[in-house]
Amino acid sequence: MADPRILIVAGEASSDAHGAGLVAALRQGGFTGTFYGVGGPALEAEGVKLLERYDQLAVVGLVEVLAVLPRAIGLLQRLKGIMAHDPPDLFLPVDSPELNLRLARSARRRGVPVVYFVAPQVWAWRPRRVRALRRDVSELLVLFPFEKTWFEERGVRVTYVGHPFVDAVSERVARAPRSTPTEGLLLPGSRSGEVKRHLPVMAEAAARVRGSLPSMHWTLRAADRLAADTYEPWAREAGIALSRRPLVELAAAADIAIAASGTASFEAAITGTPTIVVYRVNSLTWLLARRMVTVPHVGMANLAAGRSILPELLQNDCRAGRIAEVAVQLLREKDARERMHRDLLKLRETFGPPGAYDRAAARVLEAMGER
Repeated sequence: MADPRILIVAGEASSDAHGAGLVAALRQGGFTGTFYGVGGPALEAEGVKLLERYDQLAVVGLVEVLAVLPRAIGLLQRLKGIMAHDPPDLFLPVDSPELNLRLARSARRRGVPVVYFVAPQVWAWRPRRVRALRRDVSELLVLFPFEKTWFEERGVRVTYVGHPFVDAVSERVARAPRSTPTEGLLLPGSRSGEVKRHLPVMAEAAARVRGSLPSMHWTLRAADRLAADTYEPWAREAGIALSRRPLVELAAAADIAIAASGTASFEAAITGTPTIVVYRVNSLTWLLARRMVTVPHVGMANLAAGRSILPELLQNDCRAGRIAEVAVQLLREKDARERMHRDLLKLRETFGPPGAYDRAAARVLEAMGER
Protein backbone atom coordinates (compact mmCIF):
# COMPACT_ATOMS: atom_id res chain seq x y z
CA MET A 1 0.00 0.00 0.00
CA ALA A 2 1.28 3.45 -0.90
CA ASP A 3 2.07 5.92 1.86
CA PRO A 4 -0.91 8.14 2.76
CA ARG A 5 -0.93 11.65 1.29
CA ILE A 6 -2.32 14.86 2.75
CA LEU A 7 -3.09 17.85 0.53
CA ILE A 8 -2.64 21.06 2.54
CA VAL A 9 -3.58 24.53 1.26
CA ALA A 10 -2.52 27.68 3.15
CA GLY A 11 -2.98 30.96 1.29
CA GLU A 12 -1.13 33.52 3.44
CA ALA A 13 1.64 33.96 6.00
CA SER A 14 -0.39 33.20 9.13
CA SER A 15 -1.98 30.14 7.50
CA ASP A 16 1.48 28.99 6.40
CA ALA A 17 2.75 29.25 9.99
CA HIS A 18 -0.26 27.45 11.45
CA GLY A 19 -0.07 24.77 8.76
CA ALA A 20 3.62 24.21 9.50
CA GLY A 21 2.93 23.85 13.21
CA LEU A 22 0.26 21.25 12.50
CA VAL A 23 2.47 19.33 10.04
CA ALA A 24 5.23 19.16 12.67
CA ALA A 25 2.74 17.89 15.26
CA LEU A 26 1.47 15.27 12.82
CA ARG A 27 5.01 14.02 12.23
CA GLN A 28 5.60 13.85 15.97
CA GLY A 29 2.28 12.04 16.33
CA GLY A 30 3.42 9.26 14.03
CA PHE A 31 2.26 10.27 10.55
CA THR A 32 4.83 9.02 8.02
CA GLY A 33 3.10 9.89 4.77
CA THR A 34 3.50 12.73 2.28
CA PHE A 35 2.39 16.36 2.46
CA TYR A 36 1.93 18.48 -0.66
CA GLY A 37 -0.02 21.57 -1.65
CA VAL A 38 0.06 25.37 -1.43
CA GLY A 39 1.96 27.39 1.15
CA GLY A 40 5.12 29.32 1.86
CA PRO A 41 8.49 29.06 3.58
CA ALA A 42 7.19 27.63 6.86
CA LEU A 43 5.45 24.67 5.21
CA GLU A 44 8.37 24.17 2.86
CA ALA A 45 10.74 24.02 5.84
CA GLU A 46 8.59 21.20 7.26
CA GLY A 47 9.10 19.17 4.09
CA VAL A 48 5.81 19.93 2.34
CA LYS A 49 6.12 19.68 -1.45
CA LEU A 50 4.77 22.99 -2.72
CA LEU A 51 2.81 22.95 -5.96
CA GLU A 52 2.42 26.74 -5.70
CA ARG A 53 3.60 29.45 -3.30
CA TYR A 54 0.99 31.71 -1.77
CA ASP A 55 3.05 34.92 -2.18
CA GLN A 56 1.29 36.14 -5.32
CA LEU A 57 -2.18 35.42 -3.95
CA ALA A 58 -2.09 37.00 -0.47
CA VAL A 59 -4.05 40.25 -0.65
CA VAL A 60 -6.72 41.84 1.52
CA GLY A 61 -9.81 43.58 0.17
CA LEU A 62 -12.75 42.96 -2.08
CA VAL A 63 -11.31 45.26 -4.75
CA GLU A 64 -7.65 44.32 -4.31
CA VAL A 65 -8.35 40.63 -4.98
CA LEU A 66 -9.25 41.43 -8.60
CA ALA A 67 -5.56 41.85 -9.44
CA VAL A 68 -4.73 38.25 -8.51
CA LEU A 69 -7.99 36.69 -9.68
CA PRO A 70 -6.68 35.12 -12.94
CA ARG A 71 -3.79 33.45 -11.11
CA ALA A 72 -6.09 32.24 -8.33
CA ILE A 73 -8.56 30.78 -10.83
CA GLY A 74 -5.74 28.96 -12.60
CA LEU A 75 -4.50 27.49 -9.32
CA LEU A 76 -8.01 26.47 -8.32
CA GLN A 77 -8.52 24.60 -11.60
CA ARG A 78 -5.18 22.86 -11.19
CA LEU A 79 -6.01 21.72 -7.66
CA LYS A 80 -9.49 20.60 -8.70
CA GLY A 81 -7.85 18.50 -11.41
CA ILE A 82 -5.61 16.85 -8.84
CA MET A 83 -8.60 16.21 -6.61
CA ALA A 84 -10.53 14.62 -9.48
CA HIS A 85 -7.81 12.46 -11.03
CA ASP A 86 -5.40 11.69 -8.19
CA PRO A 87 -7.18 12.49 -4.93
CA PRO A 88 -5.27 12.63 -1.63
CA ASP A 89 -6.16 10.54 1.39
CA LEU A 90 -7.14 13.67 3.30
CA PHE A 91 -7.61 17.34 2.46
CA LEU A 92 -6.29 19.74 5.12
CA PRO A 93 -7.35 23.34 4.34
CA VAL A 94 -5.94 26.08 6.60
CA ASP A 95 -8.17 29.19 6.62
CA SER A 96 -7.98 30.78 3.09
CA PRO A 97 -11.69 30.22 2.30
CA GLU A 98 -11.65 31.61 -1.25
CA LEU A 99 -9.68 28.57 -2.39
CA ASN A 100 -10.44 26.08 0.30
CA LEU A 101 -14.23 26.12 0.40
CA ARG A 102 -14.30 25.36 -3.33
CA LEU A 103 -11.74 22.58 -2.95
CA ALA A 104 -13.62 21.13 0.02
CA ARG A 105 -16.62 20.59 -2.23
CA SER A 106 -14.47 18.77 -4.78
CA ALA A 107 -12.96 16.65 -2.01
CA ARG A 108 -16.35 15.68 -0.61
CA ARG A 109 -17.54 14.60 -4.05
CA ARG A 110 -14.50 12.31 -4.31
CA GLY A 111 -15.07 10.84 -0.85
CA VAL A 112 -11.96 12.55 0.56
CA PRO A 113 -12.29 13.55 4.24
CA VAL A 114 -11.83 17.27 4.90
CA VAL A 115 -10.42 18.44 8.24
CA TYR A 116 -10.48 22.24 8.14
CA PHE A 117 -7.97 23.94 10.47
CA VAL A 118 -8.48 27.62 11.44
CA ALA A 119 -12.07 28.54 10.67
CA PRO A 120 -12.96 31.04 7.96
CA GLN A 121 -14.44 34.13 9.59
CA VAL A 122 -17.95 33.49 8.31
CA TRP A 123 -19.27 34.67 11.66
CA ALA A 124 -18.01 38.15 10.68
CA TRP A 125 -19.07 38.36 7.05
CA ARG A 126 -20.62 36.22 4.31
CA PRO A 127 -22.34 33.94 6.87
CA ARG A 128 -24.05 31.96 4.12
CA ARG A 129 -20.72 30.20 3.62
CA VAL A 130 -21.52 28.18 6.72
CA ARG A 131 -23.68 25.99 4.46
CA ALA A 132 -20.57 24.87 2.58
CA LEU A 133 -18.79 24.08 5.84
CA ARG A 134 -21.79 22.07 7.08
CA ARG A 135 -22.07 20.17 3.79
CA ASP A 136 -18.44 19.57 2.78
CA VAL A 137 -16.27 19.54 5.92
CA SER A 138 -15.80 16.39 7.97
CA GLU A 139 -14.55 18.34 10.98
CA LEU A 140 -13.74 22.02 11.63
CA LEU A 141 -10.92 22.72 14.10
CA VAL A 142 -11.29 26.17 15.67
CA LEU A 143 -8.95 28.38 17.73
CA PHE A 144 -11.42 30.58 19.61
CA PRO A 145 -13.97 29.43 22.21
CA PHE A 146 -16.80 31.54 20.79
CA GLU A 147 -16.35 29.87 17.38
CA LYS A 148 -17.27 26.44 18.75
CA THR A 149 -20.63 27.69 19.98
CA TRP A 150 -21.34 29.67 16.82
CA PHE A 151 -20.62 26.78 14.44
CA GLU A 152 -22.33 24.14 16.59
CA GLU A 153 -25.53 26.18 16.56
CA ARG A 154 -25.42 26.05 12.76
CA GLY A 155 -24.88 22.31 12.47
CA VAL A 156 -21.16 22.24 11.63
CA ARG A 157 -19.06 19.40 13.08
CA VAL A 158 -16.58 21.40 15.14
CA THR A 159 -13.84 20.84 17.73
CA TYR A 160 -12.20 23.58 19.78
CA VAL A 161 -8.43 22.92 20.01
CA GLY A 162 -7.24 26.21 21.57
CA HIS A 163 -4.88 28.80 20.16
CA PRO A 164 -1.28 27.89 19.22
CA PHE A 165 -0.01 31.30 20.32
CA VAL A 166 -0.51 30.19 23.93
CA ASP A 167 2.47 27.87 23.42
CA ALA A 168 4.70 30.78 22.45
CA VAL A 169 3.71 33.04 25.33
CA SER A 170 5.51 32.15 28.57
CA GLU A 171 4.92 33.56 32.01
CA ARG A 172 7.97 35.79 31.69
CA VAL A 173 6.09 38.09 29.29
CA ALA A 174 3.35 38.77 31.83
CA ARG A 175 5.22 41.64 33.52
CA ALA A 176 3.34 44.66 34.77
CA PRO A 177 3.63 47.87 32.74
CA ARG A 178 6.58 50.13 33.62
CA SER A 179 5.91 53.42 35.36
CA THR A 180 7.93 55.26 32.73
CA PRO A 181 7.18 53.75 29.29
CA THR A 182 10.07 53.76 26.83
CA GLU A 183 9.48 51.00 24.27
CA GLY A 184 6.99 50.96 21.40
CA LEU A 185 6.39 48.31 18.74
CA LEU A 186 5.01 48.84 15.23
CA LEU A 187 3.35 45.97 13.37
CA PRO A 188 2.19 47.23 9.95
CA GLY A 189 1.22 43.79 8.58
CA SER A 190 2.82 40.87 6.77
CA ARG A 191 1.79 41.75 3.20
CA SER A 192 3.53 44.40 1.12
CA GLY A 193 0.20 46.12 0.44
CA GLU A 194 -0.53 46.38 4.16
CA VAL A 195 2.92 47.83 4.81
CA LYS A 196 2.45 50.48 2.11
CA ARG A 197 -0.92 51.50 3.56
CA HIS A 198 0.01 51.45 7.24
CA LEU A 199 3.70 52.20 7.69
CA PRO A 200 3.72 55.86 6.54
CA VAL A 201 0.89 56.58 8.97
CA MET A 202 2.50 54.56 11.78
CA ALA A 203 5.90 56.20 11.28
CA GLU A 204 4.41 59.68 11.46
CA ALA A 205 2.41 58.69 14.54
CA ALA A 206 5.57 57.33 16.20
CA ALA A 207 7.37 60.60 15.48
CA ARG A 208 4.50 62.59 17.01
CA VAL A 209 4.50 60.40 20.11
CA ARG A 210 8.25 60.98 20.47
CA GLY A 211 7.58 64.71 20.27
CA SER A 212 5.42 64.41 23.39
CA LEU A 213 7.46 61.66 25.08
CA PRO A 214 11.09 62.07 23.95
CA SER A 215 12.26 58.90 25.75
CA MET A 216 10.15 56.64 23.51
CA HIS A 217 12.09 54.24 21.30
CA TRP A 218 10.24 52.50 18.46
CA THR A 219 10.94 49.12 16.87
CA LEU A 220 9.28 47.82 13.72
CA ARG A 221 8.86 44.07 13.37
CA ALA A 222 9.71 43.29 9.72
CA ALA A 223 7.85 40.37 8.14
CA ASP A 224 10.18 37.45 7.43
CA ARG A 225 9.39 37.27 3.73
CA LEU A 226 9.58 41.01 2.98
CA ALA A 227 12.89 42.69 2.12
CA ALA A 228 14.22 45.46 4.34
CA ASP A 229 13.79 48.06 1.59
CA THR A 230 10.02 47.47 1.79
CA TYR A 231 10.14 49.54 4.97
CA GLU A 232 12.24 52.38 3.60
CA PRO A 233 12.29 55.37 3.61
CA TRP A 234 9.67 55.70 6.35
CA ALA A 235 11.47 53.75 9.05
CA ARG A 236 14.83 55.41 8.42
CA GLU A 237 13.43 58.94 8.36
CA ALA A 238 11.48 58.34 11.57
CA GLY A 239 14.46 56.74 13.35
CA ILE A 240 12.63 53.43 13.78
CA ALA A 241 14.72 50.27 14.28
CA LEU A 242 13.91 47.18 12.18
CA SER A 243 13.91 43.75 13.78
CA ARG A 244 13.07 40.19 12.72
CA ARG A 245 13.15 38.76 16.23
CA PRO A 246 10.08 36.68 17.16
CA LEU A 247 7.07 38.92 17.55
CA VAL A 248 6.31 37.57 21.02
CA GLU A 249 9.77 38.58 22.26
CA LEU A 250 9.42 42.09 20.85
CA ALA A 251 5.89 42.51 22.22
CA ALA A 252 7.00 41.27 25.64
CA ALA A 253 9.58 44.06 25.82
CA ALA A 254 7.20 46.77 24.60
CA ASP A 255 5.10 49.16 26.66
CA ILE A 256 2.70 49.66 23.76
CA ALA A 257 2.10 48.20 20.29
CA ILE A 258 0.46 49.78 17.27
CA ALA A 259 -0.63 46.87 15.11
CA ALA A 260 -2.52 46.23 11.91
CA SER A 261 -5.61 44.18 12.61
CA GLY A 262 -4.95 40.48 12.12
CA THR A 263 -2.69 37.79 13.47
CA ALA A 264 0.03 40.19 14.63
CA SER A 265 -2.31 42.38 16.68
CA PHE A 266 -3.73 39.31 18.41
CA GLU A 267 -0.28 37.84 19.08
CA ALA A 268 0.89 41.12 20.61
CA ALA A 269 -2.27 41.42 22.70
CA ILE A 270 -2.08 37.99 24.33
CA THR A 271 1.40 38.77 25.64
CA GLY A 272 -0.44 41.32 27.77
CA THR A 273 0.99 44.30 25.88
CA PRO A 274 -1.42 47.26 25.53
CA THR A 275 -2.16 47.42 21.80
CA ILE A 276 -3.83 49.89 19.47
CA VAL A 277 -5.44 48.11 16.51
CA VAL A 278 -5.41 49.98 13.20
CA TYR A 279 -6.43 49.17 9.64
CA ARG A 280 -6.95 50.88 6.31
CA VAL A 281 -8.07 49.49 2.94
CA ASN A 282 -9.14 50.77 -0.48
CA SER A 283 -12.08 53.18 -0.08
CA LEU A 284 -14.41 51.07 -2.21
CA THR A 285 -13.46 47.94 -0.27
CA TRP A 286 -14.27 49.79 2.95
CA LEU A 287 -17.71 50.86 1.70
CA LEU A 288 -18.50 47.31 0.60
CA ALA A 289 -17.15 45.77 3.80
CA ARG A 290 -19.28 48.02 6.01
CA ARG A 291 -22.36 46.56 4.36
CA MET A 292 -21.18 42.95 4.74
CA VAL A 293 -19.44 42.75 8.12
CA THR A 294 -21.77 41.69 10.92
CA VAL A 295 -19.55 41.91 14.04
CA PRO A 296 -18.97 44.94 16.29
CA HIS A 297 -15.16 44.68 16.35
CA VAL A 298 -12.36 43.76 13.94
CA GLY A 299 -9.56 43.02 16.43
CA MET A 300 -9.49 39.33 17.33
CA ALA A 301 -8.75 40.11 20.99
CA ASN A 302 -11.92 42.21 21.20
CA LEU A 303 -13.96 39.61 19.34
CA ALA A 304 -12.70 36.83 21.60
CA ALA A 305 -13.43 38.90 24.72
CA GLY A 306 -16.87 39.91 23.47
CA ARG A 307 -16.13 43.53 24.36
CA SER A 308 -13.76 46.35 23.54
CA ILE A 309 -10.46 45.88 25.38
CA LEU A 310 -8.22 47.41 22.72
CA PRO A 311 -8.90 50.70 20.89
CA GLU A 312 -9.59 50.24 17.17
CA LEU A 313 -8.71 53.03 14.73
CA LEU A 314 -10.01 52.03 11.32
CA GLN A 315 -10.05 53.67 7.90
CA ASN A 316 -10.71 57.41 8.42
CA ASP A 317 -9.59 57.12 12.07
CA CYS A 318 -6.36 55.46 10.93
CA ARG A 319 -4.54 58.81 10.83
CA ALA A 320 -1.19 59.70 12.34
CA GLY A 321 -2.62 62.46 14.53
CA ARG A 322 -5.41 60.28 15.92
CA ILE A 323 -3.13 57.27 16.51
CA ALA A 324 -0.58 59.46 18.30
CA GLU A 325 -3.31 61.04 20.43
CA VAL A 326 -4.58 57.65 21.64
CA ALA A 327 -1.04 56.32 22.14
CA VAL A 328 0.15 59.30 24.20
CA GLN A 329 -2.95 59.17 26.40
CA LEU A 330 -2.41 55.44 27.03
CA LEU A 331 1.31 55.86 27.70
CA ARG A 332 0.69 58.66 30.19
CA GLU A 333 -2.01 56.76 32.09
CA LYS A 334 -0.34 53.85 33.87
CA ASP A 335 -3.63 52.76 35.47
CA ALA A 336 -5.24 52.42 32.03
CA ARG A 337 -2.29 50.35 30.77
CA GLU A 338 -2.38 48.13 33.85
CA ARG A 339 -6.12 47.58 33.43
CA MET A 340 -5.67 46.64 29.75
CA HIS A 341 -2.75 44.38 30.69
CA ARG A 342 -4.87 42.51 33.27
CA ASP A 343 -7.80 42.16 30.87
CA LEU A 344 -5.51 40.70 28.21
CA LEU A 345 -3.99 38.18 30.61
CA LYS A 346 -7.48 37.06 31.65
CA LEU A 347 -8.38 36.70 27.98
CA ARG A 348 -5.30 34.53 27.39
CA GLU A 349 -6.44 32.14 30.12
CA THR A 350 -9.59 31.35 28.11
CA PHE A 351 -7.53 29.67 25.38
CA GLY A 352 -6.64 26.75 27.59
CA PRO A 353 -3.30 25.02 28.15
CA PRO A 354 -0.51 24.74 25.56
CA GLY A 355 -0.73 22.01 22.94
CA ALA A 356 -3.21 23.31 20.34
CA TYR A 357 -1.24 21.83 17.43
CA ASP A 358 -1.03 18.46 19.18
CA ARG A 359 -4.77 18.43 19.81
CA ALA A 360 -5.44 19.37 16.19
CA ALA A 361 -3.04 16.67 14.98
CA ALA A 362 -4.88 14.06 17.04
CA ARG A 363 -8.13 14.94 15.25
CA VAL A 364 -6.44 14.71 11.83
CA LEU A 365 -4.88 11.33 12.67
CA GLU A 366 -8.25 10.04 13.83
CA ALA A 367 -9.80 11.11 10.52
CA MET A 368 -6.97 9.33 8.69
CA GLY A 369 -7.64 6.21 10.74
CA GLU A 370 -11.33 6.31 9.84
CA ARG A 371 -10.32 6.68 6.20
